[in-house]
Parts: sequence; C-alpha cells; structure tokens
Amino acid sequence: RKGSQLKPDDAVEDGGEEVTASPRKKRRAKPEPVYVIPDVEKRTTTFQGRLGYACLNTILRNKKPATEAVFCSRTCRLDTIKEKGIDFVKDLGVKNVEDLLTIIEWNEANNIRFMRISSDMFPFASHSVHGYSLNYCAPLLARVGELASKYNHRLTTHPGQYTQLGSPKKEVIAAAVRELKYHCEMLDLMGIDKDGVMIVHVPSQGGGVYGDKEAALERIKDTVANVLPQDVRDRLVLENDEICYSASDLLPICESLLIPLVFDYHHDALNPSLPRTEIISRANEIFRKRGIKPKQHLSEAREGAETLMEKRKHSARCKLLPEDLPDDMDLMIEAKDKEQAVLQLYRTYDLHPVIH
Repeated sequence: RKGSQLKPDDAVEDGGEEVTASPRKKRRAKPEPVYVIPDVEKRTTTFQGRLGYACLNTILRNKKPATEAVFCSRTCRLDTIKEKGIDFVKDLGVKNVEDLLTIIEWNEANNIRFMRISSDMFPFASHSVHGYSLNYCAPLLARVGELASKYNHRLTTHPGQYTQLGSPKKEVIAAAVRELKYHCEMLDLMGIDKDGVMIVHVPSQGGGVYGDKEAALERIKDTVANVLPQDVRDRLVLENDEICYSASDLLPICESLLIPLVFDYHHDALNPSLPRTEIISRANEIFRKRGIKPKQHLSEAREGAETLMEKRKHSARCKLLPEDLPDDMDLMIEAKDKEQAVLQLYRTYDLHPVIH
C-alpha cells in the first residue's frame, strides 16, 4: 500500500512481455505464475464474516498478453505530469477504475466479497501542487459503488505509511489530511456506506514516536479531534503497529474519540499488548457503537524469519484462522498471494467452493 502523493514510481502499464535487450539477443520471458490452491488439512470454524485481500488480483494482473492485464495502480513520475499534463494522469485513473469493476466481477464469481482498494487509483490526486478533484470520474466511481452494493461487497482503503497523524511537522500533517481527503472523496463518490473505512496504520516507518511516545500519542489525538474534517473522521480507523504503537497504546484514544481500532494479529504478535480477548472485545465495541461492521487484519511472518525486521514481512499465505477470531466480522488477509491466500482458507475451512 503506497500513498498516492508520495510515490514517484515509474509508469504504468507494465507487464511480462519479452523485451529486446539488443538486436541479437532476447531476454527470457517471465514464467507464468503458478495458480494452485493445494489440498489442505480440513479445519472447522464458526467464522461467518467475509475474508478479503488487498489491492491486487494476482491472476488478473498476470494475464497475457500484458495489454490485457487487469490492475488498479497505474501511475507515473511527477515529471510526467509536467511533460504530458494532468489529463494524462486522469486517464490513468479512469483505467484503474475500469479495471476495479472487472476485479469486483471476478471476486463475485469466486465468492470473495471484501477487498481493499489501491491507494494508487488516482496518481498524485492529493499532491500539494498537482492534486485534482475526482469529480471528473464521478459517474464511473458511482458504477463501482453500485456494483459493490449489488453483490454486498465491502470496499475499504488503507492510506500509505507516510500518512502521519502524530508528526510534529505541520507540513506532514497537512499532507496526511490531503491524503485522507482524497481517499474519502473516492469512497464518497462511489456511494460507499460507513463500512467503507480508511485504515491508518500508526507506523514506526516515516516517523514513529518522534523521540517521545506519549507526546506523539497526544498529537495523534489532537489531529484526529481538531484537525481532520468530519467526513474524514467518519471513515477513519486506526491500526496497531508492530514496533511502536501497540493496540493498548491506541485503544484509549480510540475509545475516547469513538474512532474504531482495527486489530492486526501479526503486529500484536510482534508488539504484544493486553490479552487479545480483551483488546478485541473493546475494539469491536467501538465499531458497534458507530454502526460499522468490525474488521481485523491477519498475516503471518515469512517462513524462516528470525529477526524482527524479517518477521515484519508477510508470508505468501496464511495457514490458519486465529482461534480467538470473532464470528461476525470481516477479516483482511494480508498475504503476498492475495486472492489465492483467501481461496486457500476457503478450502481449509469449507467456507466457499473453490474451483481452482
């Protein structure tokens, strides 16, 4: 997940086609991705919510030829805006939204009804100089919301790690507000209800505790209470961090301001807080008071990880659902294999038929 205004990556509609390195020699084409949901040891669960994945569908992204690839993160360099103009960037946004419609249809066909929308849908939309309104794409965004509503799909967002609400720097807070307003505008134009939350991971990267954890927590609280517009606050959800801010660090702010807390199991394993049953119960109670369906995040460390930095990286799939997972809520599977990881859990727990 990468913030739209802060990532000056190369463009755009990349793929896996053979490219000519020289007139004499061609590079090998990348191998086709292996798309296998293996036989698994069957398990039982009382879980009744939706499992989801984040931003990218691996099978659609790797379609061949590359011109048929389906994805929602076409972007460009900032210099490209100066060279080609803002309409070029807006056209990338249109293509991203069109492909989101395709992904939603694929998800429905495969019984996946929960997805995180890429923050890169509209490149540089929150930029301080080159930012732009999404009204030009309003009809197409409305189609996304209508399709999600038709199928009862939940769509959420997760602004990038540099969306810092506790920074002592005014310009960093201003950038965070712009980024959140962009995500909020996108969800509003889709007509997504209040279950379409925006998760802000209170992170160790890009800022962390700024040398004084308690002071940083107070700044986070002040920013949420006194700086963020009401429409942004209405969709805001905080998430516990794996290094600096545990769930118990954030819960007092969340309970005080009625800002929901997304509990991340993997982060809690690396940065423990209160007993999970207590944290989850209190966190989900905030969701219920707000009339929002609770959600949590699940990931696992890569196999063989030993150091903390290695353990932070997500594995390709998640083997099991948590034993203390509440029945009626939604769970975002944060795994490298995206939809494949969801389908494997479907097969493990007989949650839905898996055709792959």
